[in-house]
Amino acid sequence: MTTQNVLIPLPSFELPSDFPWRIGFVSLVDQQLRRLRATGHFVPPRFFGYFFRGATPVGVGGSWTVSLDLGRPVAVLPDLVERATHGAYSIVTPRPEAPPDFLLIHDRRDGACWLWSYADGLRFVEAFEPVSDEDGGSDDAEVPRLLGP
Repeated sequence: MTTQNVLIPLPSFELPSDFPWRIGFVSLVDQQLRRLRATGHFVPPRFFGYFFRGATPVGVGGSWTVSLDLGRPVAVLPDLVERATHGAYSIVTPRPEAPPDFLLIHDRRDGACWLWSYADGLRFVEAFEPVSDEDGGSDDAEVPRLLGP
């Protein structure tokens, strides 16, 4: 099966807006910032992505990729995705060195979730501001060209 830029809506699947806090993502990033002696705090982005490397849950938000503790509620995400897609799609890779086929994308604004092919979904959640070529861009190398839904 090809997974090139595949976007799968999950209309019956929602996560709470505070999910990144509940699973420890935000506190782990803040702890790392303190270790780096950075000033300020992590400002969570609107979109987060989740997948599993073997049994290890991983969260992605902005420029941060974090290995999460395997506990509730993050531990149930693979089963919830499997149920929501009737077993057709997975966010788990059986081999820790390989990426999964899909990334679970979470919009904190409305709780909506969908699956996106891993590479495209990763670029999307790592983007700071979604833009397109129609936004009056130029060929200037300093102007970022990022993905948006």
